[in-house]
Amino acid sequence: MVRFFPPVVRGLGYALLLVLFLALVAAGWLYSQGLRVGKPGWDKGLTLAHWRWQPGECAPVAGENLVLRDLFPLTVHTRTVTLIACDSATDDDGFVMPDSLPWTPPFALSIDTLLLPAMGEVTPPPLQLTARQQQQNWSVQVASSQSRMQAEYARHGGQWSLQGNGELQEWQPHWQGAWQLAGEGRWQGQPAGNLDVTLQNAGLESQPQKANLTMKARFNGEQWQADMSLTEPLSLNEQWLLAIPEPLSLQGQGVALSQARGQFQLQGPQGQIHVAARSDDSSVEQGAGQVTLTGPQLDGQLDFQWQDRMLTLSPASLTLPEQLSAQWKEPLQVPMTLDGGTELPVVLGYQDLRLQASPSRLQWQGKHWQWQGALALQGRWQGFRLDGHWQGQAASDGLEGKPITLNARNGDDRLAFRLPLESLHRAPYGGRASVKGQYAGYPLDGSVSFRQADGGWQGTLSATSSIPDYDRGGDVSLQVPWHLKDSAVVLADGSRLSVSEGLVEQVLLRPLTVTASGPVTVSSAGAHGQVQLRSGGLLAARWRLPVVAGSARLIGKKVTARLTIADWQSELTADASLAGEVPRGSFQVHSQLIPAMGQGLAMTPQEGTLTGKGSWQWRDTLSAEGTIRLADTGVDWGSVTARGIQGTMEGHYRDGAVSLKSVGPVTADTLDIGTPITDLSLQVASDLYRWQLSDIQADLLGGSLRAPALDWPSPRPQPVVITRIDLEQVAALQNPPAVFLDGRVGGYVPLQLGTDFIVVEGARLANEETLSLRIPPSSSVQSMASSNQAVKLALESLSVLTIPDFQAHMNMDRDGWLEAAVTIKGVNPQRNNLPVVFNYTHRENMLVLMRSLRIGDDITEKLRTERSQ
Repeated sequence: MVRFFPPVVRGLGYALLLVLFLALVAAGWLYSQGLRVGKPGWDKGLTLAHWRWQPGECAPVAGENLVLRDLFPLTVHTRTVTLIACDSATDDDGFVMPDSLPWTPPFALSIDTLLLPAMGEVTPPPLQLTARQQQQNWSVQVASSQSRMQAEYARHGGQWSLQGNGELQEWQPHWQGAWQLAGEGRWQGQPAGNLDVTLQNAGLESQPQKANLTMKARFNGEQWQADMSLTEPLSLNEQWLLAIPEPLSLQGQGVALSQARGQFQLQGPQGQIHVAARSDDSSVEQGAGQVTLTGPQLDGQLDFQWQDRMLTLSPASLTLPEQLSAQWKEPLQVPMTLDGGTELPVVLGYQDLRLQASPSRLQWQGKHWQWQGALALQGRWQGFRLDGHWQGQAASDGLEGKPITLNARNGDDRLAFRLPLESLHRAPYGGRASVKGQYAGYPLDGSVSFRQADGGWQGTLSATSSIPDYDRGGDVSLQVPWHLKDSAVVLADGSRLSVSEGLVEQVLLRPLTVTASGPVTVSSAGAHGQVQLRSGGLLAARWRLPVVAGSARLIGKKVTARLTIADWQSELTADASLAGEVPRGSFQVHSQLIPAMGQGLAMTPQEGTLTGKGSWQWRDTLSAEGTIRLADTGVDWGSVTARGIQGTMEGHYRDGAVSLKSVGPVTADTLDIGTPITDLSLQVASDLYRWQLSDIQADLLGGSLRAPALDWPSPRPQPVVITRIDLEQVAALQNPPAVFLDGRVGGYVPLQLGTDFIVVEGARLANEETLSLRIPPSSSVQSMASSNQAVKLALESLSVLTIPDFQAHMNMDRDGWLEAAVTIKGVNPQRNNLPVVFNYTHRENMLVLMRSLRIGDDITEKLRTERSQ
């Protein structure tokens, strides 16, 4: 049947088969070169929803919505193309400039949106691109919202031209002004031509001063010449100004400088950098120049000269910003070639540190470089004397040599750092640095491991130590897996700092842990994340602190924390800010007062609430201030009880010193010391060593108590005034009462409150009204009367008395022994107003008496309670 097809049809069939075969071969070759496509289709031409060129692990070019409409001329349209800057491991030193653009079939390419990679801190705007080639004449147009550029190239004659203009702000957001670009030349074999760039009214938008910058360049193969002039000083940023007092003119070949004339200077807050150079004879490739540094942070002079592709730097000592310095004592000769080497015996300084490189040699070949020699670091930093050494070679592909060592010493503190280099001489890089020694009295043994992975650098920070204040235990352990992400260090979830259980004298401290709950990101902006804190508390012989648990949230340079003691119903919230020069923050506390808090202590809280708030800051040392409020509080000191305490205290702390002062009066409904005191009110001030009480007022035994001031401890007695004391209530303190009294007395009691004692010195009491005394005929009184006739007469005289004159003198020593001398002058109305003068002395231990009265009341109260039940 085939022989019946006309020869033309058979020829077309063969041609189609050949085209199909060539298309398959081309597709296979493109795939092998890294072309990947997704979702192919047909809509008046071949369509690709996604495509990318990926010759390696990175795809430098990718696009969306590509349409291939015609094959001749080849017409391609794509909506979006994205260019990515990939780190290439291939050696591009062998790149040779082609003689011209390659031959291609006619084509037309249009891209709606072309996205270029960021160049440093500059993000280029979206571009629109159109490219055409007809009869080997190329035309490319690139445009954005405020800029345009057009390039032309004729392959047969080699002529090229370039024109463009736009606004600087589109490419530099904080700049103003316009730019223009123009060039033309010939590219057939060695490229040649000229290029002119002009900036008009250019400058920072925040600075009023603007300038015009003109740059002209001419080149022919490797030969080049560049001229630059500036009408006014130009602000490069908020600090530095560029000025060109004399137009610059440079000539050279490749990377070698042959001729130079002119000067320029940079001026900023650190000082001024002035560079001047001049060639004597334009026909000779030589010249000389000078770099001069002056200003608050800049000082020094560097003379240089060049001749026959060799740049020579004279010996110099330069002071640089941030307390940096550089010095070399021999001339440095640097070949101005793509391949070469030079000796670099330099000394670099930072503050009081000096880094000396000797021997030191730097070699390079294209983009590859290698330094070989020895480094020695010596000096002081942060109070430490440092001594470090390393010998080996550093190259563009890694490090090799002996381990890097660094020893640091400051008094008893000493640290030794060591970093082996076995795994740093080729990719993937990795290693483990270690540190051992003692810091701030703490023994330290730690390491940080690091390795290069697909996702970036990662490793683990680990350290162990122990707390010197612990008699036993107190081992510290730190385990932090980490990785780098977007210029930040990310601490992994579960990173942990722990302190084991330990003993300090007779106090057992339970374990303490700080654990990251989720990743914690640390960068120059601060830390972000959350950590959990848990302490098992402590256990003493007679007191315990329950479990303390909580969390802290890190937000940049701010921290908020919440700690609770569940067994005590206590809560502490705090925040801190490290954003300013001085770390500062605030805190709040709220707690119920319960008996468990005073277990084993002299004071036991029974009821009430404690609330407080305040602020703190760290300026050389820690300082804080705040207020504490007690509400409806009840406490016990052994047999002494206080109920209904209300008050607000204002406190200050600085470098270990504490001061407290009441805000308004501190009041208590009752204070029972065996004798009930009610409606107590006083002012308080203390440094925790001495307590000063003032404006003391209270009701006592139907009367009142007043004292302008009482100190504890006090070096001398201080007066306490009592008035209108009801003797009937005094007599009722003894149950059953031995006598019946009526009337009121008053006086003053000089009182000294010692650390653990009370002294009364020269106390005097007197009646404030007529008193009455009646001795009931109890069995004990009758027994005393029957035993002695004189006693009987005395008791009969005192059985009923009206007393217009009562005097009492009292003293009490540190041991509580009260000595009282009492004089009673009265009449017995039942014996015809018989005058009676009674002198009486008494000695008794008041501490024992008060304790017995308090115990007696407790027993009576318990018996009454049991009977009522």
